[in-house]
Amino acid sequence: MTGSSIRNRLTRRSMLTLAGAAALTLSLPSRGRALVVGGGAAGAALALALKAAQPATSVLLIERDPTRLSPVPATAFAAPGASVTLETLRAHGVEVLLDEVIGIDWQAARIALFSGRSEAFDRICVAPGTMPRPEDIPGLGAAARFAWPAAWGSAREARRLMAALGAMPERGHLVLRLPADVSHRTVAAERAMTLGKWLAANRPEARMTVLDGSTDPVLKHAALSAGLSCEWFGPGAGGIVLSVDAGNGRIETDAGLLLADAVNFVTPTMAGEIAGRSGLTDASGWCPCDASGVSKLRAGALVLGDARAEAERTVDGALRSVRASLKG
Repeated sequence: MTGSSIRNRLTRRSMLTLAGAAALTLSLPSRGRALVVGGGAAGAALALALKAAQPATSVLLIERDPTRLSPVPATAFAAPGASVTLETLRAHGVEVLLDEVIGIDWQAARIALFSGRSEAFDRICVAPGTMPRPEDIPGLGAAARFAWPAAWGSAREARRLMAALGAMPERGHLVLRLPADVSHRTVAAERAMTLGKWLAANRPEARMTVLDGSTDPVLKHAALSAGLSCEWFGPGAGGIVLSVDAGNGRIETDAGLLLADAVNFVTPTMAGEIAGRSGLTDASGWCPCDASGVSKLRAGALVLGDARAEAERTVDGALRSVRASLKG
């Protein structure tokens, strides 16, 4: 999903539809202050809807990564949650602050920012996205994650993955690792297909192996039925990674040792850091919410997008979470 396709979804008609729902359902005082934390698809859509519904309301969107508010980079591994641009938000009257929220004081209704600033709010909507979940795999430290990037929502990692592919020998071996609880499962299937197509076009004598920690056969069937040429191993047959040695390209699996020239090591995820830090997550690492996205742990907090426990973890799902929140 590209930034342009998401912008196409946020047409004037769809913005007015969201705005109408927002005007009916969101209880903000006239000229109140609404904060939206996170500039992904869900956060951007809600910020636009709020401003359209209540022009007198101050809507501030806070995003720590400026690349999320820029046009999608020219890469085969763009972030699945690419959003509208900074210019689009500002053109519609949404204030944008490039900073990081490091804490939320629910009692005082204020947020603390990395820059040292603080902001008060009358209503807060948190769209924190996801972050890698730590894994207890020997050898999988910072150096290994750098050498074997997930490229799952990070333009910098996408560039590193492209560089690793470009350095592969003609008859090299590419390994794609998918964890058991991979987010954006449709994107995972697309990732396998994208890698396979790249090899076919650039390294036709190379081979590809997918290590899939899930017992769900849907991804495998979808990719193979679409013509992907690879070996695809599930749990018990090599799909579980036991240890790694990135420096030597070694992956120990539950079915033995693999040697790789390039690795796309996708990690499991959980709700973004600010969600856990502000008390919005439970032991699962996700944010329990009702059907409209209202947090079950923090009264008055609205959680959008992938961080919700029952989220679909697709761009369409993120936008649907916005519509549900406006109806709730």
